[in-house]
Amino acid sequence: MERRLIAGTPYRKLLTAPRPVAEGVKARLEARGIPALLETPFAGLPEAALGTYMGDVALWVPEALLGEAEALLEEEIP
Repeated sequence: MERRLIAGTPYRKLLTAPRPVAEGVKARLEARGIPALLETPFAGLPEAALGTYMGDVALWVPEALLGEAEALLEEEIP
């Protein structure tokens, strides 16, 4: 699982999915108090800021909350 520091906090990649799916997961995580960041392959370009890119994006969560984020995803699986 990929890991990186973001603003001094270790983050782990939770998933890679089409942007609409990742946005939905991000909203559910944030509703539970888990910060989440989306990363498109076009970092720094207008597609990233405007949200017009609908292909695969990476969803990152703080490493300390990874287990909680994974549990939330498992709750959603029928």
